[in-house]
Amino acid sequence: MLGRVERLLEKQRKSVSERGAAYLVFDDPLWSDPFGPNWLAMGIYDRGRFWIDQNIDERRLRYDLRCLHGSVFCVFAALMVLFFVPVSGGLLVGLKWTGAMFAWLYGVNVLLALARVPSAIRRAVRHG
Repeated sequence: MLGRVERLLEKQRKSVSERGAAYLVFDDPLWSDPFGPNWLAMGIYDRGRFWIDQNIDERRLRYDLRCLHGSVFCVFAALMVLFFVPVSGGLLVGLKWTGAMFAWLYGVNVLLALARVPSAIRRAVRHG
């Protein structure tokens, strides 16, 4: 099962940094391939861990993904608005636009990932 996940990570251009008998870890900062394809399902994630949770009856693949670098990028991009909007509309208008910009940039990326990543993982595990 982890071999299939590792192939998925290769397709998503995420390099495995640590591998154990029942887990995989990738640590791939967003700036490692800044001009790479941005349409990949796991493009926003910079770190993740996959592990097999096994009990008597079943085995389950669990995962934990992090997008710290993506959120920091979205904060800085949104703060750029804060520097330009207050000149014409005041600080309150600038803060509103900054919040809206962050919600749009980060929110849309996370919503897309939440919709695409689980199905990509399921396909990889089922079909290899």
